[in-house]
Amino acid sequence: MLRPDGAGTGDQRIVGKGGKGFGRGGPVPPRPAPVGSPALQARLAALFGAAVQAHQAGRIAEAELNYRKVLELNPGHAETLLNLGILSGQTGRSAEAASLLGRAVAARKNEPSFHRNYAVALRSVGRMDEAVAAWRKAIALAPAHAGAYNALGDLLRDMGRVDEAISLGRRSVALDPNDPVAHNNLGAALQVQDRLTEAAACYRRAIALKPDFPEAHNNLGDVLAHQGELRGAIASYDRALALRPTYAEADSRRLMWLNYSSDVPAEKLLAEHRRWDVRHAGGGRAVARSYPNGRDAERRLRIGYVSAHLRRHPVGFFLAKVVEAHDRSAVEVFCYSHGAVDDDVTTRLKGMVDHWREIAMIPDAEAAAMIARDGIDILVDLSGHTPGNQLTLFAMKPAPVQASWLGYPGTTGLSAIDYLVMDATAVPPGAERWCSEAVVRLPLGRFCYAPPEYAPDVATPPDRPVVFGSFNHATKVGPEVIGLWARVLEATPGSRLVMKWGTLTDPTARAHFADAFAAAGLAPERLELRGYSPHVDMLAQYGDIDIALDPFPFCGGLTSCEALWMGVPVVTLPGERLASRQTLGFLQALGLEDLAAKDEADYVRIAATLAADGARRAELRATLRPRMAASPLCDQFRFTPTLEAAYRGMWRRWCAGEAAAGFDVPAP
Repeated sequence: MLRPDGAGTGDQRIVGKGGKGFGRGGPVPPRPAPVGSPALQARLAALFGAAVQAHQAGRIAEAELNYRKVLELNPGHAETLLNLGILSGQTGRSAEAASLLGRAVAARKNEPSFHRNYAVALRSVGRMDEAVAAWRKAIALAPAHAGAYNALGDLLRDMGRVDEAISLGRRSVALDPNDPVAHNNLGAALQVQDRLTEAAACYRRAIALKPDFPEAHNNLGDVLAHQGELRGAIASYDRALALRPTYAEADSRRLMWLNYSSDVPAEKLLAEHRRWDVRHAGGGRAVARSYPNGRDAERRLRIGYVSAHLRRHPVGFFLAKVVEAHDRSAVEVFCYSHGAVDDDVTTRLKGMVDHWREIAMIPDAEAAAMIARDGIDILVDLSGHTPGNQLTLFAMKPAPVQASWLGYPGTTGLSAIDYLVMDATAVPPGAERWCSEAVVRLPLGRFCYAPPEYAPDVATPPDRPVVFGSFNHATKVGPEVIGLWARVLEATPGSRLVMKWGTLTDPTARAHFADAFAAAGLAPERLELRGYSPHVDMLAQYGDIDIALDPFPFCGGLTSCEALWMGVPVVTLPGERLASRQTLGFLQALGLEDLAAKDEADYVRIAATLAADGARRAELRATLRPRMAASPLCDQFRFTPTLEAAYRGMWRRWCAGEAAAGFDVPAP
């Protein structure tokens, strides 16, 4: 029988941080149960043996033909149902696999390997609760099977049940301490809770046991990046790609973190993104497709949004207001969700869109076929190279027009993506050269912020020396940022700096930043590092902050909006990079361009001057929220028509048979 059932057996395919797919191992033939006459028994045995032999040799069509002949003679032949179910899963027919393996389990209720394989199939079709039950049944029947604990833990981690995942992962490692996959998956669960030092130890143990384990190198790269060790992270991704050059996920992670590094100029960023396209998306060599979409330039458009982050995430927060404000006479809205966990934002979005599709558990080819059946006119990527992206789906060009917007601060590099939706602040004239897509500039900025209803009232800080703060992703705070922020505090006697990010609960990350600021001359008592807290509590902590310091070359996005909404002015340093100019756009919308620095010296001057001007800080504290609420930044009914005008312009070009070309959307 084939056994892709235990992630620790060495025959389960690993995707991302844990195993999710059907295995690659060969079938182990049991002795078929006698049925009917001796002649029939001999015929069954011969057919089954031939099927197993072909399956082991990779002759899939021959194996399937013989398995089906066995079932014609004996529809309840359990071993054939099992092997044919696994073959179906291996060839992408997940629903058929689940059906066949369900029949196999019904025939062999007390065989743990049958339940393990059934659990894999159930997960592949998104029947998560049933998959959990199947794994638990398998464990009850074979409590010493380490791989079952590992696979169940991996599943529960994806379902957001992380404490259970960690417990099961530890059980798996205890049963089989030499299984590298078990160590890798335990590390993935620990990483979800920002227990980075423990996660890194698991990944390093996995690599020690299996040096050619690309997933473990990728995962270690993630941890190192979150601990502030960008160079080490890039080296880990490079190792993963050396082991598996087709590892698109690791290559995307590498690109994402390159945006955080001051060492990478804009021209190299573009070249690296184009390289991803060549390595993983055909570099524009995709077979030309024809589309049945009617070429009526003014008809109602079918817009499809694709993301793994349609939840409490910057993408979910920014998208919510736009979806709500879309003119349903002009557009029909589809969402293709690739996320594993839903929350209240997901529920809200589901209630606002015309059509909701779950694509997390289906192959790209099936998702592309679904999009084509839906008749999508413009397919919009909301992820870029962030985790969970579906760029390999976009490479198939399932829609006639494809665009990237919102979730990534620059080019995707993909030939299959026609347009990049930006604004004139992020991409001023001439900066289009850093994008592989045609750039469409929106007139009111490219974001529409939806402040959470639970955001606390703006709080007035106590009378004390000025406190600077950054609640940005800690990895954005590189050596150059640390040096500049130390200069800001030196220019503001008595001031302190608060950094807050979830990974700062990790002792290694804390030590990294404490040591780096100390080396830059900042006394330890002037730096406070805060870790994770629920979103509402995090927003409340802006009451402790007087001035937010924006990092570079990747500045704040949602973080800057939240600081401003909570009454905290943000000092920023825009540069050549698209990712460095997001906060500048927010400040322009509020008439606060004077908080954007021309260079590092100007950054220090602006921050120190504002720190010394208590009256202006008080005025900003009192007026930033109403000012923001009245601006296009928070007005979906002013912003969304400009986005729809961008879509209409793209569509008109396609209807006219014209190639994608950049344009500026007129101001409303």
